[in-house]
Amino acid sequence: MFLQILKENDIIYGGNMFINKIKSKELKKPIEVKIDKYYMIKNDDLNIYGHGDTKKEAIEDFKIALLDMYEDLLIHEKYTDKGKEYKKNFLAYFN
Repeated sequence: MFLQILKENDIIYGGNMFINKIKSKELKKPIEVKIDKYYMIKNDDLNIYGHGDTKKEAIEDFKIALLDMYEDLLIHEKYTDKGKEYKKNFLAYFN
């Protein structure tokens, strides 16, 4: 297993890594993700997943899912207590 800071166009082969930038948006703290041999990338704490035919596609799919969740959390205001806690934890990654 290895850890590495992921830059916009880097491709990582297996193991764990950190994502610290999504498109032009710098993250406040890196998001640790796991990549498996079936081109699935995930972060279980945030419940965000991506997949693709290649690792690069899986990483891009993860980034899209992450941005979609970010935008959804900014739009909606009514949450359960558990939802409020998730939103707080999720948004802690973003500036």
